[in-house]
Amino acid sequence: MHFEKKPLSLLNTLKGVAVGVANIIPGVSGGTIAVITGLYDELVDAFGNFFSSEGGWRRNLLFLAPVVVGILVGNIAFARLIGYLLDVAPEATTFGFIGLILGSTPYLFKRAGTARFRARYILLFLLGLGVVLWMGLTPRPEASPAITRITLTTGTWIFAAAFIASIAMIIPGVSGSFLLLLIGMYSTLQQGFSNINIPVILVFVLGTLTGVVLVSKAIAALLKNFHGATYFAIIGLVVGSAIALFPGLSSGRMLWLDGGAFLLGATLSLILGTDMKERLLRRRRNTLHDAR
Repeated sequence: MHFEKKPLSLLNTLKGVAVGVANIIPGVSGGTIAVITGLYDELVDAFGNFFSSEGGWRRNLLFLAPVVVGILVGNIAFARLIGYLLDVAPEATTFGFIGLILGSTPYLFKRAGTARFRARYILLFLLGLGVVLWMGLTPRPEASPAITRITLTTGTWIFAAAFIASIAMIIPGVSGSFLLLLIGMYSTLQQGFSNINIPVILVFVLGTLTGVVLVSKAIAALLKNFHGATYFAIIGLVVGSAIALFPGLSSGRMLWLDGGAFLLGATLSLILGTDMKERLLRRRRNTLHDAR
C-alpha cells in the first residue's frame, strides 16, 4: 500500500499535538486521535517499515520528526489546560471527546474501503468493541509500590511494562494507563517521570521504542494484507472507547453544556474526516503558483 508521507509538515505537527493532548486525557487513546486525524496508517508504516518503506529511512525520519515534536508539545503545553478543564467541567470535557470520537466513524468506514459488509468484519468490530468495554468496566487494581532502583530484575520488569504500554500508542482505544495499572507498574512510571529518575526513564523509553516498532510492524502487515478487516476491528476499538468514556447524563444547564461540547467535538471530527484540509492546501498551493 502506498502512503503519501509529507516530510516536515506543519499540519502533521498539529496532528501530533492532538495525539499528545489525547495521551494526557484519562481513558482517551492517542491512537484513536491518530486515526481520526488521518495520521494512523502513515504513522504505523513509518515506524513499522522505517528502513524498508518507499523513500527509505530519511523520508520516514522527516515524516516522524514533526509528529513526535507535536506529541511532546501536546503533552507539555496542554497538560495544565486539560487538567483545568477536567476540574472545572469534567463532564462537558468528556462529552467533547466523545463527540470527537463518534464523529469520526463515517470517515473510518470510508477508510475501511469495503464495498459490502462481511460476517468476519462484524465479528472483528464486536471483538474490538468488547475489548475496550472490558477494559473500561474492569475495576482498577490497587497501586503497587514504586520501583526506584534499577537491577536486572527491576529493569526487566520496567522494560516489559513499557513494551506493553506502548501498545496503547499504536492500537486505538486502548488506555496505556490502564495497562500499567493492570500489571502494577503505573506508580513506578509516574514517580519515575515526576522525580526525573534517569535510569527508570531510560529503560522505559527503550522498552517503549521497542514495542512501538514491533507492534507497528504487525499492524502495518495487517493493514497491507487485510485492510478492511483490520479497520473494522479499529472501528470497534474506537466506538468502544467512546462508550467507556460516557459519564452519564446531567440535567438543566449542564445538559445543554454537555450537548454543546459533544456537538463541537463531533463537528471538529467531521471536518477532520473530510477532504476539506486537502482542498485548503491545494488552494493555497494554487494561489502561490499563480502569484509567481
